[in-house]
This record gives sequence, C-alpha cells and structure tokens, in this order.
Amino acid sequence: MFAKKKAKLPSDEYLSTKFRASDVLDNDEDIKQLNKEINDISESNNEMEVDMVNLQTQISSMEKNLKSIEHENKMIEEQNEALFLELSGLSRALIRSLANIRLPHMEPITEQNFDSYVSTLTHMYTNKDCFQNPENKALLESINKAVKGIKV
Repeated sequence: MFAKKKAKLPSDEYLSTKFRASDVLDNDEDIKQLNKEINDISESNNEMEVDMVNLQTQISSMEKNLKSIEHENKMIEEQNEALFLELSGLSRALIRSLANIRLPHMEPITEQNFDSYVSTLTHMYTNKDCFQNPENKALLESINKAVKGIKV
C-alpha cells in the first residue's frame, strides 16, 4: 500500500502561522496590557451608558415641559380670543353710545378712528384743566351719561 502523504493546504499554513503568532500572547505583559485596555473600554462604555440614560431623562423632562408649555399657550390663546371678543363687543357698544357726541377737532367716532378717539377721551379725562372749561365740562358730562349703560 501506498502511504498517502497528507496534502498541505494553504489554509493549514495560515492556521499554523496564526497559532505561532498567538504564542507571542503568552507573554504576561501583553496579556496584562490587553486586560487593561478591555477594562478601560468597558469602563468607558459604562460611562457612556450612564450619560445616555441621563440624556434620555433630560429629553423626557424637556418633552414633558414642552407639552406643558404648549397646553398653557393653548389656554392663553383661548383666553386672548375670549378677551378679544369681549373687547370687540365693548368697542361696538362704546361707538354706538358715543355716535352722536363730537369731540373738538374730531369726526364722530367710528371703527376707523376709534383708537384716536379713545386716546383723546383719555387725555381729556386725565387732564384736570379740561374740567375748567365749561364747554369741555358739558361735553364730558354728556359722555358720562352716554357710556353709563355699557356693561363691562
């Protein structure tokens, strides 16, 4: 019988070279260094995981705060809308009440001149000198009578 000689495959050569290279790792210093690097990486990974948990907690808190702020904003918008409707009603009532009263140097009150009319009225009521003039005093009294019926 013929003795078969085992054919050496290229992968066998690679493995034997690989094993020979791994023999170098038997050196205690190399193993200690690798263990230290593994521990350092593990510690760094743990710190990163803690940081990620903290960040997730902060994100959740921010999202909760954002929802709360959005809810508050919605409530404020609803209140503003209600106040605007009330102001519009009061403005129309004031315009109707003062439609026949003319301020000096002004056209009768309308929606277009409402702000300047109210500004003039405010000035007249806060300026005590206006009450000294009998004409202004009569005008202010007629304004008082005209607006008494407005419910606020």
